[in-house]
Amino acid sequence: MIKYLPTKLKEIVLQNKALSRRTLLGGCLAAGIGALLWQGSRDEDKVRLYANEVQVLLHTAYHLFPHSKLGPGAVDLHISGYLSYVLADERIMEKKRQRFLKGAGWLEESAYEGYGKSFLNLAKNEKESLLQKVSQEGWGKHFITTVLNYLFEALLSAPLYGSNLDEIGWKWLEHTPGFPQPTTIKEISYAL
Repeated sequence: MIKYLPTKLKEIVLQNKALSRRTLLGGCLAAGIGALLWQGSRDEDKVRLYANEVQVLLHTAYHLFPHSKLGPGAVDLHISGYLSYVLADERIMEKKRQRFLKGAGWLEESAYEGYGKSFLNLAKNEKESLLQKVSQEGWGKHFITTVLNYLFEALLSAPLYGSNLDEIGWKWLEHTPGFPQPTTIKEISYAL
């Protein structure tokens, strides 16, 4: 698994530096989510989500769409459930999926280059500064736009897709969804 870590993180792991309790717990959480999202088959053309990429995706979403007194945030919308559903969807082109996941890896590498630590451990102002910086690059702009697109989809999607539980996004926006709504995954029609 070490071969999939960003260069700076590999150095820390290989040098056996002490980890804080927060980092250890975050790593355990990341490993758990990564295991849940693992695309189990051995086929090389299947996407595999590694814990660090998943955590960077989630923390980017949490930073870009925080909870406030004005409304729900990415955590409230259960963005992790939605991203799990979307990234497992075979209709999403493999290239598109891989580019999105590579963006998370590049953001993590940029955090190590700029701050010497993981994006997950950056302070709020450091995350903001880093996201502002990478948004000036093509990959960064694409990555941030993709995260925001998925956030807005999660906000407006049917709860069946893993987010917007208890229709929190619809209630906040005072949105009335179209009818009929699917009640099971099998009822969803993918016809164009």
